[in-house]
Amino acid sequence: MARFVWSLNPLAIFHMRGPEGKSPLTASELACLGIPKRKIPRVEAELARLCAETEVDRAALPALARQIARQLL
Repeated sequence: MARFVWSLNPLAIFHMRGPEGKSPLTASELACLGIPKRKIPRVEAELARLCAETEVDRAALPALARQIARQLL
């Protein structure tokens, strides 16, 4: 079973942890940055996870959000 799960998503176990918290940027701020509506929930989750793990400068968040959105399909 583990082999099957690993073949679908290599980070499946990593994403099973608890809630990541609140995103530092709101959905409206992300929309103003030009991030498509369908990508906003995932970008918010990634930013919240990142900010929970490390301290990120508020000025760097817009560029980081754009970079995360570019990586998403």
